[in-house]
Amino acid sequence: MNSPAASSSSSPTAPRGRLQFLLLATLFFFPLLASYVLYFWFPDLRPSGTTNYGQLINPARPAPDLTLVDAKGAALDEQTFGVRWSYVVLAGTDCDELCRRNLVMTRQVRVAMNEKRSRIQRVLVLSDPAAVPRVAAALAPEHPDLRVLGDTGAPGARLSDFLQPAGAASYLLDPHANWLLFYPAGGETQADFKGMQKDIKKLLRLSQIG
Repeated sequence: MNSPAASSSSSPTAPRGRLQFLLLATLFFFPLLASYVLYFWFPDLRPSGTTNYGQLINPARPAPDLTLVDAKGAALDEQTFGVRWSYVVLAGTDCDELCRRNLVMTRQVRVAMNEKRSRIQRVLVLSDPAAVPRVAAALAPEHPDLRVLGDTGAPGARLSDFLQPAGAASYLLDPHANWLLFYPAGGETQADFKGMQKDIKKLLRLSQIG
């Protein structure tokens, strides 16, 4: 039988261990959370030398409720853009030369992220849902990781109505479906690649979400 003295000396061990664990967790995660919040919601507090290559949406805008379908016509839930960092490219009934250039750019940026590429997805959204199976099949050999979706929303409630300006090369959403950046079309390929890669590296370093 344990003596009263032994019991009283050992009982605080578990609470003390939990407290130490919580303190360590706070010390680890708080700087990441604070840096993410400061970067996007308090841009005036950033160092003067901080720059983004893409056009920053300030404050970040949450995506509205969308009605999207995949190549089989199956409706997608609200988690479409709520899991990973998403590069979004918009098109109409087909993916023309400019669209394909944008897809190649996002593919190369994702590949360049090496082991962190699993945190990033690429999504092509067509305004014509009927064209999704054809376009998805045509792009699959060159872009096997690409998600091709159709927007079935009514005019004014489509993703293209939310993501502006129209005709941008690509748009970046975070894993909470907040629109953060867009990249204007017509840029220089090498500069675009380096700039987009710098932006996503910074974001993945600042945030552990996704």
